[in-house]
Amino acid sequence: MENKAALGVFDSGVGGLTVLREIMKRDHYERIIYLGDTGRVPYGTRSADKIKEYAEDDISFLLSQGAEKVIAACGTVSAVALDTLRKSHPDIPIDGVIDATVAGAARATRNGKIGVIGTAATVRSGVYQRRLGESFDVTVTACPLFVPLAEYGFACEERGRATVFDACEYYLSPLKAAGIDTLVMGCTHFPLLEDFFEEYFDGGVALINSGRELAATIEKGTCIAPSLELFVTDDTKAFSEVAKAFSGCYDLPRPKRVRIQ
Repeated sequence: MENKAALGVFDSGVGGLTVLREIMKRDHYERIIYLGDTGRVPYGTRSADKIKEYAEDDISFLLSQGAEKVIAACGTVSAVALDTLRKSHPDIPIDGVIDATVAGAARATRNGKIGVIGTAATVRSGVYQRRLGESFDVTVTACPLFVPLAEYGFACEERGRATVFDACEYYLSPLKAAGIDTLVMGCTHFPLLEDFFEEYFDGGVALINSGRELAATIEKGTCIAPSLELFVTDDTKAFSEVAKAFSGCYDLPRPKRVRIQ
C-alpha cells in the first residue's frame, strides 16, 4: 500500500520525543514518523563528519517511508549538520531546533545574559555563540552527563536526585555566576531535568525548551488523532522502557526495529 505523505522526525535516540510531544499538541499532521537511531547513540560525542553521515542515513530512511518534511529533533544534528542536510536535499523542507530556540531566548531575556547548555558537539559547533553572541552576552557549557541522567531515569528516582543536583552544581554554577536570566536547554534530553534547573536557579531564570519553541512555529491544525509510527535501530524493548517519560502523556505505539546503514 502506498505511503501517505508525512512529517518525519528523527533523533539519535529518545530525546527527540520531547520535541515530538510538543509537535503533536499542534494537531497539524495526520501522519508522523519518528526514527530514533538508538544503535548509534549518542551523537553528541561524535565528530562533525560522523554526525552528518548519520543524519543523512536518518533522513534517507524517513524519505523512504513517505516523509514530505523532516525535523531534526536533535540539538546536536541541528547545530552541526543542518546546512549540509539542506544542501543535499534541496527539494525537502528540513528544520531543526536552533532557529526557533534562538528566537525564543532573544524574546525571553531581560538583562541580555543568556546561558546555553548542550552536548560537546553542539558547543564545539559554536552555533549559539554565533547566533546570539552579536547581540547578547552568552555563556555556553557542555553538559554531557545530563544526557544519561535523563535517559536512565535518575530524575525520577529519589536516590538519583542528589546525583542530578550535584551535576547541576558542577555544570550550572558558572552560568549562575555570570548572572544569566535565560537558559537555553540545547539538548532535547534536557527538558526532563527542567524542574532541577528551575530549582537550582530559584525560579529566576527563563528556561527555553527547544521542542516547545519549534512547535510554536507550526500552525495549529485540526487533526484529532495523528497516526504515529516509531522506528529504532536497536533494541525496541529498551526504547519503550524509557520512552514514556520523554513522550509525556502520549500513548506510544510499539516501535519497529530497522536497519538504516
